[in-house]
Order: sequence, then structure tokens, then C-alpha cells
Amino acid sequence: MNIQKLIRQDIAQMKEFFPKLLLMNSDGKAPSFRGTLDICDMTGEYWDTFKIKIAAPVNYPYGVPSLQELDGKIDRIADRHISPNGFCCVAIDHILLNHAAKGLSIMEYVRQYAYPYFANQLYFEQEGHYAAKEYKHAFDGVKQFYHESLNLRDTKSAMDILTGIIINRLPSRNQVCLCGSNKKFKDCHLKTVEFLNRLDKKQLEKDLSNFSLFQSVAEA
Repeated sequence: MNIQKLIRQDIAQMKEFFPKLLLMNSDGKAPSFRGTLDICDMTGEYWDTFKIKIAAPVNYPYGVPSLQELDGKIDRIADRHISPNGFCCVAIDHILLNHAAKGLSIMEYVRQYAYPYFANQLYFEQEGHYAAKEYKHAFDGVKQFYHESLNLRDTKSAMDILTGIIINRLPSRNQVCLCGSNKKFKDCHLKTVEFLNRLDKKQLEKDLSNFSLFQSVAEA
């Protein structure tokens, strides 16, 4: 991927579609933007404006940008998916890391994650709940993601799949899946493994460690 070309494209598109987000710096590797983002509903009716900062990671575009809400409009509590310093949790890490592994531009980040995050926050203020799917906090959210999105519905299956990836001992497409279902791997958790394989090995090791700890506590 031509990084310089992507940065120039990002800057041009941000200027066209989000002109109130101004380029702060671009050292040729990691552009950052600061300004205001206007949020409208699906009919185009204006809802509100947020003052934000978006910074690309040093390994742009193969990392996840940071998003910070600057004017305190969102309550700094865990249920609003925002840190005390205003850094926003726009999606579960695994989804963002999987996208970033394939390349995640600033423009894609704003359109697919930042804008929906703020729209969802405004929906919450009106309705008392989020319109989009909400994950739980900390490792409870990771477990939820594995169970609901990766179809690993129990801790042992998740641990078996993670162990197989980490030690590079996976079945072939037509062999029995590691989860114990007796189905062929290709008809069971092949896509799950393909997703997890795009994540950093350290993330998988962290998940396995947390699943092991959770199982130990549950069995105590």
C-alpha cells in the first residue's frame, strides 16, 4: 500500500466531507485532525455537534486511530463507553484490530466508527438505550463477542480454538473442528479462525489468559 497516497487521499476526503475537522499535522505517516463533527439523523435533520480530536496511530493505516471528545458533552461514565479523559470506545477492540489488519484509513474510521458512535450517544440520550448493538465492559464484552459474534458459546471451545491458533496446530478443512462439535472444520469455525488469525498474537494470548482465569474462578 502506498502510504503517502493514502494520506493525501484521506486529507482530501476529510476536507470534502468533514470540512470542520481540520488537519493538525501530517508527518507523512500519521495524520491527526481536530475540530467539530456535526451529527444528523437518517433524514438529514441536524442533531448536535461534538468537538473532537482524531489521531492516526504510528503504524497507520495498520493500527486503530484514537478518538477523543473534547467538550464534555458525554458523561464520563463506563456505560457511555468513554474514558474520564474523553477517549471514546467506538467498538470492541477485536473488530477494530481486525479491520486495521487489512488497512483502516481515517476516512473509514470516521464514517464507520466515529460518526455512528456519536449518533448512538445522542440516541441514548433521547431513548435511554443504544440503537446499535452494545457490548459489555472489559472482559465481559470480550466473552460476549466470542460467544455471539464468533459462535464460540462456551469457555472451553474458545480456549481450544485460541490454543490451536497460538501453537499453530489447527485441523485441515475436512478434519473435525477443535470445538468438539464433530463437524468438519470448514463447516464449523474456519471463518472464526480466519478472523482471529488477523489479530496480533499478543491479543490472542491475552484473551486465552483471561478465559483461563475466568474458568478457574468459575470452577473454584
